[in-house]
Amino acid sequence: MLWDYADELKLKTLGSTIKMVVNRATLESPTHFKRFYVYFEALTRGWKEGCRPILGLDGFFLKGLFKGELLAAVERDGNNQMYPIAWAIVEGECIDSWA
Repeated sequence: MLWDYADELKLKTLGSTIKMVVNRATLESPTHFKRFYVYFEALTRGWKEGCRPILGLDGFFLKGLFKGELLAAVERDGNNQMYPIAWAIVEGECIDSWA
């Protein structure tokens, strides 16, 4: 279902970037989720027009059934509220996930 979600986001949000990475040991084995990245072009336009020119980067660990980290680039808008720019769910902070 995640592939369908990513494809629908790409169709409906032109100019945005949605990337998903999965692993598969062999052709017969099931896929193993690694990371999912979302960047909406409309949010970046809004940030450039209405927010301060400073980005905040943050991340936190996901606990429970699915482990990993949620990384986010955020800013504060004119009402001093959090304004997301891009986010990613990754298996952990490493060179591959930052790239």
